[in-house]
Parts: sequence; structure tokens; C-alpha cells
Amino acid sequence: QASGRSADAMASSGEVQRSLQAVAQGLRWTYALLWQLCPDQGALVWAEGHYNGAIKTRKTVQPAVAQAQAQAPAAEAADQARSRQLRELFDSLAREAAAGGGPGFRDVHGCAQEARRPSAALAPEDLTETEWFYLMSASYSFPPGVGLPGRAFARGGHVWLSRANEVDSKAFSRAILARVLFFS
Repeated sequence: QASGRSADAMASSGEVQRSLQAVAQGLRWTYALLWQLCPDQGALVWAEGHYNGAIKTRKTVQPAVAQAQAQAPAAEAADQARSRQLRELFDSLAREAAAGGGPGFRDVHGCAQEARRPSAALAPEDLTETEWFYLMSASYSFPPGVGLPGRAFARGGHVWLSRANEVDSKAFSRAILARVLFFS
């Protein structure tokens, strides 16, 4: 699901994270993303996200079902930590791609960002396919009316996606990436 709601409408980053976590866990989604308008680019860019899928460690992959069965406060904290680590890894990779970065940098979308300290706990080789898809989603931007998030923004409402594996790449621009990672 994509929503035209801006991250500025939420009170704090913590509230955004808790809301995304509640949606992803309550609906048993692999992830939930919030897009916001980047005034520099005039397009929606990834603002925040919560990853609720399988987690790969250097030795094993923990399925999302096993994580959900834990249902302890520690498991929720681990989900939040993994989402934060994925965002920090993306920011770190974006800084490298932006040729040096510094205290402030422009992300892959061209929007000004504050530098975040990279996570020493996570490296690209530590990711599952679904974590890669989640992370790669951050590099997308959607002008109003383009792609599912852009259409939701232009309409000022929600756009629901079902049977994602059958969706045309014109409607769902990340479909090609999803097919490569999950259906080949």
C-alpha cells in the first residue's frame, strides 16, 4: 500500500517508526514504507521504513515466522534495530555514492540530508533478498502521478496492490527488481 501522507504530518520519527512497525506486524507484511515529498526534487522519496521479514546473520537466516512467534519486547526491539541498521546502511552507501559526503550530503534523490553514523553491525553481504529489495526501494523516487506512491500522492489517498508478482512494471516500477530477486 502506498499513502500520500507526508512524514511531516507525523509528530516524531519514533512515532513514525512505531506506526510503521504496527502496520507491518499487524498485517503480517514484510515491510512498510513511508514516502515524503522532497521539495528539491518535486518527487516522493523514502522517508522511513520498518522491515519485518527474514533476517540473515553471517551464519543463518531467521525466518520472519520465527521472529513473529517470539512476540516478546526483545523481538520488537530487534525488529526496530534491524530497520534502523538497514536505513543506516543505505545512508552510508548513499554517502559513498555522493562522492565523499561530509556532515551533510545530498542523497541519491538529490535531497539534502543530515549525515547518520553508519552501522558497524551490518554490511551488504549480510542481507537477505527481501532486505535487499527493501533497501533498494530507498533509491527510488516518484514524481506525483508516477508509480504507486506517486499516484497515491496525486490522488491524496491510498493505492492498494495485490498479487504483486503479476503486476505490470508500468504500474509498479519496482516489479522488475522484485522479479529478479524473488521469481527467477
